Amino acid sequence: MCYDRLTDDDTVDASVTELLATEWDSALQNGALAAAMVLVVLLTQGTDVAVVAVSAAGALVLGTALHQAVLLVGAGVLRARARWGRSRGHSGT
Repeated sequence: MCYDRLTDDDTVDASVTELLATEWDSALQNGALAAAMVLVVLLTQGTDVAVVAVSAAGALVLGTALHQAVLLVGAGVLRARARWGRSRGHSGT
């Protein structure tokens, strides 16, 4: 998951493409979980099936994108912290 990747020492040196690729499955799982929650809530409320389908698809996309965005922000913070530590002469840990 995203937290595991952010605690990995290789994250600071990994490319953005590599970060996103390694977390793709976890991101999709989070998106699918968000879609499942939307499905349950809307179906129990008696919402029209078309609205449910569009909302679930949106939740899948947004949940996946949010996971990847949090990963990129976290990796950016780690990179900035490592760069700041190197410029100040510290090891960063």
